[in-house]
Amino acid sequence: MPSVIFYFQLHQPFRLHPDREKFLWDEENREVFLKASERSYLPALRMFAELIRQHPSFRVTLSMSGTFLEQAQIYDPDVVNALRTLLDRGRESQQVEFLDETYYHSLTSLFADPHKQEFRDQVSLHRESIRKLFGIFPRSFRDTELIFNKSIADIIADMGYISMLCEPRENSQMGHETGSISPNRVFRAGGSNLIVISRNRTLSNDVSFRFSDYPLTPEEYAGSIARIEGDVVLLGYDLEHIGGHIHEEKGIFDFWRGLPTALETYPEILIETPSQTAVRLKEASLPSLDTHGSFSSSWLDAVRMTFGWLESSTQYDLFKNLESMEGVARRAGGELLTRWRNLTASDHIYFLNEQSDVKPVLCRYDNPYEKSTIRATEILTRKICILETNITRFEILKKAEKTPILLITPETGRLPSDMGMLAKYISGKSGGQGEVVTALCEGLLERGIDVHLATLNLKKRFQQESRMSEHQWQEIRYKIDPENISLISSAIFADNLSAYSGDVLGTAAEFQREIVNNIIKTVRSKHGGRMIIHSHDWMAGGAITAYARATDVPVLHTVHNVFTENLPLELLSGINLNRISEHLYYAEAYGKTCIDCQATAIKNATVINFVGEHFLREVVDDYFLDRPIIPPSVRNEVKVKYFNNGAQAILNAPASAMYPENCPFLVQKYGLDNSIMKAKRENLVAFQQRTGLNVNPDAILFYWPSRLDPYQKGIDLLEAIAQNFVSVHPDAQIAVIGDGIGGDRTHVEILGRIAYASQGRIAYFGFDEALSMLGYAAACDVFGASLYEPCGQIDQVGNLFGATATNRDTGGYHDKITELRLKMDGAPQDEGNGFLFRDYDPGGLWYGLERSLNFHRKPLAVREAQIRRIMRESREKYSLQKMIAQYIRIYERLNGGKPLG
Repeated sequence: MPSVIFYFQLHQPFRLHPDREKFLWDEENREVFLKASERSYLPALRMFAELIRQHPSFRVTLSMSGTFLEQAQIYDPDVVNALRTLLDRGRESQQVEFLDETYYHSLTSLFADPHKQEFRDQVSLHRESIRKLFGIFPRSFRDTELIFNKSIADIIADMGYISMLCEPRENSQMGHETGSISPNRVFRAGGSNLIVISRNRTLSNDVSFRFSDYPLTPEEYAGSIARIEGDVVLLGYDLEHIGGHIHEEKGIFDFWRGLPTALETYPEILIETPSQTAVRLKEASLPSLDTHGSFSSSWLDAVRMTFGWLESSTQYDLFKNLESMEGVARRAGGELLTRWRNLTASDHIYFLNEQSDVKPVLCRYDNPYEKSTIRATEILTRKICILETNITRFEILKKAEKTPILLITPETGRLPSDMGMLAKYISGKSGGQGEVVTALCEGLLERGIDVHLATLNLKKRFQQESRMSEHQWQEIRYKIDPENISLISSAIFADNLSAYSGDVLGTAAEFQREIVNNIIKTVRSKHGGRMIIHSHDWMAGGAITAYARATDVPVLHTVHNVFTENLPLELLSGINLNRISEHLYYAEAYGKTCIDCQATAIKNATVINFVGEHFLREVVDDYFLDRPIIPPSVRNEVKVKYFNNGAQAILNAPASAMYPENCPFLVQKYGLDNSIMKAKRENLVAFQQRTGLNVNPDAILFYWPSRLDPYQKGIDLLEAIAQNFVSVHPDAQIAVIGDGIGGDRTHVEILGRIAYASQGRIAYFGFDEALSMLGYAAACDVFGASLYEPCGQIDQVGNLFGATATNRDTGGYHDKITELRLKMDGAPQDEGNGFLFRDYDPGGLWYGLERSLNFHRKPLAVREAQIRRIMRESREKYSLQKMIAQYIRIYERLNGGKPLG
């Protein structure tokens, strides 16, 4: 006797207005929704809320399209309240589950794009809508009308869902032990742990479509369920069958009211939700399901395929037309993108179905345009043509009125090629700030935004990383158009390997003078006076942000760290300081009048941005008053911005090159589709060989990829325990890749001595990009011991590369590291990505590393499963697209609420 799932779908499309001048048919949409709400949605939802209260073993699963929820909020908010009440009633006993789907109930999963980016984005939009309205994150998924194939399943597994619903289809390709997607069976999607549950359409249709003519009693239906042989009976219905398509006088409400009691006479029947089924069968041996795109299944029509949408040439041509518009629609963004997404709804294509002899399986696909497929075709074609024209006009307008973003930063990681021919030779990062700038350039360029970058010309550093001679470098500088890259050159810092080494004050003065006197004016003049400055860290503050304020240029200033420098006014000769005097934050230092660069930047910025929510709160809430960490000037200016709604927090996201499947420095690239632990072992051996560590593929490698900073990063804590730790734990190794602060070699020498004495158990090397990235691929755990941390990025990159993260519970690490807990150890579920410790002392670091060590000593199969989960979750959590979207919202706010173009 199987378990049973009762699943209900709620969907309404935004129907298109027949008139040329209007897009959505608001009157029709309102009328249809209110009618369905009165007859079906509200009474059915209230009935189920009462039933789950009366029957603790009864459970229901619902999926609501984003367009349904949007219409509910517009036309009848009581429907949203009824859904909340139902969810709340079932929360304690887990009796109600809401699923995710595409926001627009669309056909985007059938687009040819192998990455299915629009499909992913519509799923993310739906997930965000569910979060905002109900405060939950669904764990199970259903595609439009249960469309299913392997490529869709791969993406859904990658996005972190644990189960997916599908429709049976007899000729679907599967593992050798099965021959079809048969009902009442549970499968595992090929190559993943995603549980796939197939619908029993016969029993479903007995209620949804045949009840009016052949009514059933609850007892008869419960008996039919009890007689099924199989794993799980998934019964799927359109909620509108209750009171809408089947009127109340037919007895449909009485049927559902009596069903829980009838099922209780069969105590062997377990009523579940999809996620409960997935958790119960997580470790079970299940047949593999490997359905290819051409064999997609769906409950749309009689043949259980996608022919209802794509059978006629007219349907197919218009579908392909919509698909081909994806790129331009996404670049246009805003209302134009929303209109295109509304056109992707499956309903509009189905209204063109010309099979007059086939009644739609789902009544909400009834053609609203006089039941005429010709009229429906005419309306959809016209809306597509009008939208194409509007996007074309918008693109022309955008090209003429773009607002550029000028990123001003003393350091950057390796730039994307779209920045121009010079980009591949520019890389001068000292930490996470450089990576964020790289990610911003990449993400903004993908959105078609005009990006300019002003940074230091660290000529010697660029030459070394590109392995070029002086002559070769000169050839590049003289012959390659820098395009949107402005390199600030000076003999003061030309031979420095870091933006913060050498004469830092001299470097800052040269940097600020050139940007104020030349770069801002040049970039601004090319765009009709329009520009937004995005400054990064203290060196890009000072005179730069004061000048921007004086000339009405909006500024977003990102605080990557709270360091500041007091720059003597005498070093800024050549800048008209009288013009910007009122905007400067003055300080006394070195016996001279100075500019406090970070405080001036925060004071003059239109908006400031911290790279972590927790650290922003620590600054505002007066943490670290007992230590000289946060300068009072900086803390006070941050408070002013925060309490005047001028402070934001956006979590950093790594660029695409910071993924192990893309990184060029690995001996074995790998991703979620590969054998992760096997690939990491190969990279570990290569790393051990290059660093002098004892070659041992079974070693547990702890990796420190940060600068040797005793004031923030806690390198002295590591030095205090490193030798003893590897002695007590012979299976552990430690590797450190990083430079000292400025020209200070104190900790370089200390770590060199420790590494030499360890006899191949500890390694230290100065920063080298290739070696550093290989270290991430080799590491079991990426760790640090920060006293404080605005964001930190080593834990993010470590998770992306399949390593746990260990660090102190502060700032950005508090935001990003969650305790690793396993179900096998008694936790409710597998969760977390690393280990936190609280005490800033050697004992705290030892405690954190030992906890990580205990996990990495577990069996390979356990570690492989958890590392794969951590990699998958980190890809979703640290999405570059999410970060870029947050920055663009701020940019548009600074642009007067208008798109950047």
